[in-house]
Amino acid sequence: MPDTFIVGSFVHLLQAFVPCFTAPSFPTFVVLMAGWSLATGRHTVTGVVRAANAVGWKHIRTFHRFFSRGRWLPDDLGLVLVRLIVARCLKAGDAIVVPLDDTLGRHTGKKIAGASMHRDPLLSTGRRPFFHWGHLWVVVSIAVPAFGKTWALPVLFRLHRGQKRCKVEKRPYRKCPELAAELIKLLAEALPERRLIVVADSAYTNGSIIKGRPKNVTIVGRSRLDAMLYSPAPPRAPKQMGRPRVRGARLPSPEKQAAKARFKRVEVTVYGRTVKVRVLVIDALWYNAAHSELVRLVVVRDFPGHERDDVFVATDPTMDARSIIETFARQ
Repeated sequence: MPDTFIVGSFVHLLQAFVPCFTAPSFPTFVVLMAGWSLATGRHTVTGVVRAANAVGWKHIRTFHRFFSRGRWLPDDLGLVLVRLIVARCLKAGDAIVVPLDDTLGRHTGKKIAGASMHRDPLLSTGRRPFFHWGHLWVVVSIAVPAFGKTWALPVLFRLHRGQKRCKVEKRPYRKCPELAAELIKLLAEALPERRLIVVADSAYTNGSIIKGRPKNVTIVGRSRLDAMLYSPAPPRAPKQMGRPRVRGARLPSPEKQAAKARFKRVEVTVYGRTVKVRVLVIDALWYNAAHSELVRLVVVRDFPGHERDDVFVATDPTMDARSIIETFARQ
């Protein structure tokens, strides 16, 4: 291996990834990881190899083929990384906060593998959407508190391909929430003894994520002010015929309930500061997203940076309003 200027503890840490690679590919992995850590400019493969002082150690094609033709699987690396983070950075027994979101990697050129046209959330407005060519990655992270902040460390990901791209490549089209549900299931199976709190925006707070999720997963996300709510199903009568009811009477939407109800003041710590907000707690069935499961919705007024009321939802009705708001702020 080339002589790289990295501490021995970093090389020792990389030994956990040995089972993910073949004997020839693992030294290449170590060099790339060292170069990635030492590179100061653009993290291209060539730049990473130069930063690792590995020019001439192997042909440059070897490093490119490590990504394009390697036998290793990203999920295997991600799960090893998950176990390292949980063992070294989180307290035993605490719930693990799992931020879920997607990120757009913009590219140019028609021959970018797997690229499609995607909505650009940074340039789009409510009235005028803007689309960009590139890769849309659905990413699952683990929230780690350190140095007075909370850091989201990416561990698992999936590439979302557009419908036209899937048609060209003759593969089934999968929506972002479907890819996210697969990642959540993979993470929950790797940590069956831990409680996972998945935090997501409104795009991922829907039936694809909530219904059929693993038992050790709680969803905290943004709901809708016009959500269709129902009371729990009444108990079945002793001589009642037919199928039992799965939901009770229709309830007013969170927006209509907020127009008449009295709010309660709660002090919360969000985005690095402590503020006072007004909240309204609603326990109901959000049938479209959670079927007959009782969820807790929290209508928030005076939330920092929001002029209108907002509403958050948790699939665990035992969470209080403060915990739901502060957990969502870590998304």
